[in-house]
Amino acid sequence: MVLNWDEPELTIRCVEALAGDGVPRDRIVVVDNGSQGDSFAQFERKLSDCVLVRLPTNVGIARAVNIGAARLPGDDYLILNNDAFVHAPASVARLLDALRRDRVGIAVPRTLNEDLTLQPSVVALARPATALVGALGLSRLVPNRWQPRWSTHWDHRESRAIDAASGAVYAVRGDAWRELGGMSERRWMYGEDIDLCRRARARGWSIWFERDATFVHLGSSTVSQHWDDAARARMIARSEVAALRSELSPVSAWTTLGLLAGGVAARWLVFSAAGRRKRAAVFRAVLGGYRDGILGRVDE
Repeated sequence: MVLNWDEPELTIRCVEALAGDGVPRDRIVVVDNGSQGDSFAQFERKLSDCVLVRLPTNVGIARAVNIGAARLPGDDYLILNNDAFVHAPASVARLLDALRRDRVGIAVPRTLNEDLTLQPSVVALARPATALVGALGLSRLVPNRWQPRWSTHWDHRESRAIDAASGAVYAVRGDAWRELGGMSERRWMYGEDIDLCRRARARGWSIWFERDATFVHLGSSTVSQHWDDAARARMIARSEVAALRSELSPVSAWTTLGLLAGGVAARWLVFSAAGRRKRAAVFRAVLGGYRDGILGRVDE
């Protein structure tokens, strides 16, 4: 399943890459999520053999994914950003094979930047301990073997069980998808991937990183057309607060948030003092997003 929002060329490229990797075109769902241009007309011309869904307004990522999944139920679900493209042959098959492992509910691939350098996607779930490591600036000092659980600097060299990953590409076992009720629609955008990992783990499913499945992910290709870096950072921070408050105990949530905010504030001061205004503006926006989240202003 691929979502589109006013970026038909990327979406068509994404679909063609999937088809080239062996995915039957009639099993590919394309959801046009409130585009204002001629996206859907292009899909009718070039992707007529796929399942096309047109939504009159942008209903957010999670809801759009759920609508698309309901249009074509399956044994497993593959969810992609429209700026993610199959790179290594048989990547889709390898992800689906990973879902056959015992209690694996979600499988994610290795993602690369456009220049084929590693794009880290495996993340540690936010909790007081990981927030403290980040706030103290110790993330890069954590040994590689501990990184997947404690930080975001893991080398991604081996297939293994992980806690969570950011979701440019997700394969989800059908049984897990149905048990979870799909994606949570509590937030309009951002955080739905980590939320899915948290909820899956809470129900006894595991998350698998499959190194030999490889995709190129351009990153923020759609949202960058609508918001700048600071605005996106504020939105992400709002969603992060909502997730912490809903998924952790009150004490853990507020402790984690306090540590995260402290680390962000320190970085804002450092970049401000160094005269790096754009970077400082991003960290200031994150602090604003935390404040908005605490006050209940979670989404635009």
